[in-house]
Amino acid sequence: MIFLLLAGLLFFKLAISEPILGEADNLTYEKDKIIYTGNVKMTRGKGVLTANKVVIYLDDKRKPKKAEAEGNVKYVEGARRAFADRAEYDFQTEVLKLFGNARVEDDKNFVEADEIIYYKKEDRAIAISKSKRVRTFYVEEKSEKVRDSK
Repeated sequence: MIFLLLAGLLFFKLAISEPILGEADNLTYEKDKIIYTGNVKMTRGKGVLTANKVVIYLDDKRKPKKAEAEGNVKYVEGARRAFADRAEYDFQTEVLKLFGNARVEDDKNFVEADEIIYYKKEDRAIAISKSKRVRTFYVEEKSEKVRDSK
């Protein structure tokens, strides 16, 4: 189902194998967080996250524990796209939350809701809407016909 594509949309993955290029108009480093503001663009592999602001919260060892993006949040990786007013990712629990006008797309398939929560460890997702109904659109792939051999 369409929620499975959320797994591929986790920009802030725990694996540190690929470097992240962060760009913004301003950067502020504090003891427990890094704040990117203004035209933020973060690139990791083929995935690109853009937002007005991204805050990465650090633990005592200066490793990321939580990331928040706000304002025109958009993530694109090939045919996969996610949009929201705000997004959060918890590195410990591996939970991704999209808030406000949340939409996840994979080619023609999509899910829309006020809030979409993806629990990576459980491979489970919830879409919640209070101001409008949850909407999904799913196009089933056509399988090739098997020819009868006589």
